[in-house]
Amino acid sequence: TSPYPTDWAPTVAARALTELNEYPAASYKPLREAAAEYAGVQATQVVPGAGVDELILLAARGLLAPGDRAVGFTPTYPLYRIATEQQGAVFRAVPAAEPTPDETAALTWLCVPNNPTGERMRDVEIVRILDRSAGIVVLDAAYAEFTGDRWGSWIERYERLLVLQTLSKGFGLAGARVGYAIGNPSLVDAIDRVRPPGSISTVSVALAIAALADPDRMRRTVDRVIAERQRLSGMLSMLGFEVRPSNANFLLAHVGPGAPELAAALMGEGLVVREFPHIPELREHLRFTIRSGPDNDRLVSTIERIRR
Repeated sequence: TSPYPTDWAPTVAARALTELNEYPAASYKPLREAAAEYAGVQATQVVPGAGVDELILLAARGLLAPGDRAVGFTPTYPLYRIATEQQGAVFRAVPAAEPTPDETAALTWLCVPNNPTGERMRDVEIVRILDRSAGIVVLDAAYAEFTGDRWGSWIERYERLLVLQTLSKGFGLAGARVGYAIGNPSLVDAIDRVRPPGSISTVSVALAIAALADPDRMRRTVDRVIAERQRLSGMLSMLGFEVRPSNANFLLAHVGPGAPELAAALMGEGLVVREFPHIPELREHLRFTIRSGPDNDRLVSTIERIRR
């Protein structure tokens, strides 16, 4: 999540609070239009959801049938497997180091930039997957604001591509739970058919529309996070950690066999880091979210004290 508070939000939320006696309109037309304007697409190419997590579940529900096969390039976000298997479909894990397209898969999950590694798959690899996949490709672009990725032109070129985006990361609205998917109208309609009518609150809609209307505010926040990411990467490297290059708002670092013990010790200090006990290739890694300068300094000084 963003370390910087949304100090502009109370005024927007206050206006929306006067309408809480009514349900939000199920079509979310103003939100679709705001997302379309930001993404450079038509409103008919947008479907909203309560964050990317809901959209992942809806994509699986609307696009997979029991017995279908879906592919994901691992290690990656575990909800892809969960969403696939909830539909009675089969999830096939392919090592991310060798992202070979599966021409028989009904659906391919991509995470660009990838969570939890922070790496961004190259465009040439994405194109190869899109060109060779007979099924639908669902691209989770939750961290797109940190790379400046714009996917609107891609969905015009690839009618089997559905791109999921969120206001939780770059826009700093994680607590509002708002996301949207862009794709050709047939894919959007498939999601709309299984989407609950009111999963996004009136207040969240108002905040999302205001945020999308001022992307420069988001870009200033993203620039600050990227600057801190570079600084924290240097400090963690000085501690002897092997820090992977990142295109997101976190850093994945190889800490060594003591990773679980360090994570537990940090938890005892009120500092929560992500560990990966169920992913063999990442068991010696920890993931550090980029916070504010003082927060990052506290993290590093606490690690130094724990390791003395």
